[in-house]
Amino acid sequence: MTTPVCFFGFRSPYSRIGLAKLKAAGVRPEMIPFTGPPDGVPFFNPTDSQPKLEYYLEDIPRMTARAGLTLAFPDTFELTSRLPNLAFHFADLADKGFDFACAASEARWGEGQDLNRHNVLAGIAAGLDLDLPDTATLKTSEAIRSAEAGARAAVTKHGIFGVPFLIADGQKYWGQDRFDLYLETIAA
Repeated sequence: MTTPVCFFGFRSPYSRIGLAKLKAAGVRPEMIPFTGPPDGVPFFNPTDSQPKLEYYLEDIPRMTARAGLTLAFPDTFELTSRLPNLAFHFADLADKGFDFACAASEARWGEGQDLNRHNVLAGIAAGLDLDLPDTATLKTSEAIRSAEAGARAAVTKHGIFGVPFLIADGQKYWGQDRFDLYLETIAA
């Protein structure tokens, strides 16, 4: 079996549930932050549809509870993902990307913290023994910019349209509930 690849997004509570499932099963995938759909493909923001948003607000608590997790809706429901993604790439370059993604997702959806704040991200990084550089340094780091470009290319290459999305041994699994199918295959 090859190492699975997991596309995730900090703005998605479902992504947090999927990461928690992988972590509980001891699966440590290669992590790639979702930056929107493949180039040239429109993005349909689920919160732009009032009926879909109402469904999410009903579904998120039950799916979170089903996964055995707590829920604290963040004060800022919408999230500009660039800063948390930069912090993720910094952690990933230190081989702590999965741990950072799990901790940041937990901070956002389990504790209601605002991942658009550098001090929140720095606290998460510190919990992993990392000293997160200031925002300007994160934005200008060549290594991080290269990682960003690689993540964007991977989204387009694999046709990733939403998160969480797992690719393992040539099979695609979209949605935290489909992660259960993947976990069943590795348990068999």
